[in-house]
Amino acid sequence: MGELKSKRDMASSLLRQLEGRLRCPYCQETLVVVGMYKLVCVEAHSFDLSKQGTLYTLTQSGSSQYDKPLFQARRSIIQQKQLYAPLHERLVQELDEGNLLLDAGTGEGSHLNEIKRRFPTILPVGLDISKDGIQQAAKAYQNHVWIVGDLANVPFCNQTVDIILNILSPSNYGEFKRVLTSGGKLIKVVPGTRYLQELRAYTAEASEQQYSNAKTIDLFNHHFKNTKLHTLSYQKEVTSEERQWIAEMSPLGWTVQKEARCDYINNGCSFITIDLTILIARA
Repeated sequence: MGELKSKRDMASSLLRQLEGRLRCPYCQETLVVVGMYKLVCVEAHSFDLSKQGTLYTLTQSGSSQYDKPLFQARRSIIQQKQLYAPLHERLVQELDEGNLLLDAGTGEGSHLNEIKRRFPTILPVGLDISKDGIQQAAKAYQNHVWIVGDLANVPFCNQTVDIILNILSPSNYGEFKRVLTSGGKLIKVVPGTRYLQELRAYTAEASEQQYSNAKTIDLFNHHFKNTKLHTLSYQKEVTSEERQWIAEMSPLGWTVQKEARCDYINNGCSFITIDLTILIARA
């Protein structure tokens, strides 16, 4: 009980640092902290911190294809295997002291935690529509703000977020533009052509056509001017257990037939390719 209370208290302290920046998802008025654990707007809409220290801001039930086993696999491959460590090292080069960093589509929060671990002076906020993901994030990682919310209705006031991080996740560029400060930065990470190609080889679509991120990049460039593009590609050895995590955590794994999935896990390639494109834009 004491552990749960301390998480709630820590979340309350972090929320006070966000006071004046959060907005009501119902009426878009600014939220203020009342007492220890409640946020209220002038229209009397209120939001309570959960015992785990999470904030729920969805205006209607959210739906997510992601489930607990997927989030557990993601945490294992990101935190334990450190499969994305080179990405995290690259991303922290884009940060400044004291940035309010919003991880939009944070899932279970492992990417954000790795960024915070490497750059502890940021104020980290993880936002995801999946309640399961946010609950797992709060359980595993303290000293973050974890919000169940919708990318189509981001619970931040206009021009209040310094950096938005969007890793292998859908985007809402209209909302991103609205909440970014003048000169704020959007960092979007998308799969490259060879991303997880060892797993992709087991999908039914593997022989039909090569994956391309060209449309995603074109859409990003349509919404933002003077964008920058960086590529990051490397390979890491993986065990059978780690191949199982990869198959579980990636939507690619959902398209693999059960027999082919077992074949990949038990007999698949002994390494995995991480091929990413990092898109950066200023508001």
